[in-house]
Amino acid sequence: MSNNKTPVHAIAFDFVGVLFDFRAGDYTPRQLAIASDFGRFVTDEEHIAYYSKKYTTPPDQIVEELRYICSHAYKIREPDILEKIPCFKFAAASNHLSFAMDWFRTQPISEQFEVFFASGSLGLAKPDPRFFRALCEALDEKPENVLFVDDTLRHILSAKDCGLQALHFDSKKVLSEEINRYLADHD
Repeated sequence: MSNNKTPVHAIAFDFVGVLFDFRAGDYTPRQLAIASDFGRFVTDEEHIAYYSKKYTTPPDQIVEELRYICSHAYKIREPDILEKIPCFKFAAASNHLSFAMDWFRTQPISEQFEVFFASGSLGLAKPDPRFFRALCEALDEKPENVLFVDDTLRHILSAKDCGLQALHFDSKKVLSEEINRYLADHD
């Protein structure tokens, strides 16, 4: 056991590619085009304005389509993950629309999450250091006590630069096993 390791008090999960997988659904070509652009803009307002102009469609109709896509596009990668890892404070931290976080809040797994961070409503996106500082503040934890799990290397590197512990997740692996392995190696 190494005594120079800082304990984890909270785990912040990225959304797509970590907690969730994208699933194809019954989407119109326009909805598929919109979904393929997720992450292109930081805020919900930027997405809505862009697509409203691109498709000459009223903003409220774009919002309806975004909500539909977000509520049908994802499946939980490992529904019982929180039963397989130690109990911590949990956060969802994503460069996604707030509509995706709204959908997540309807899922039973979300009941165990304390913080819901979506760049769409926050106005900050990974890898911006301000995103990670705001995340730690929302968790009421020092950065070194937060384990950030993401599948994008530049997000992992930025989180580490901000003092967070970080796990670069490979989607071919089992998330709970990777987290437990990380925790055992850093105990």
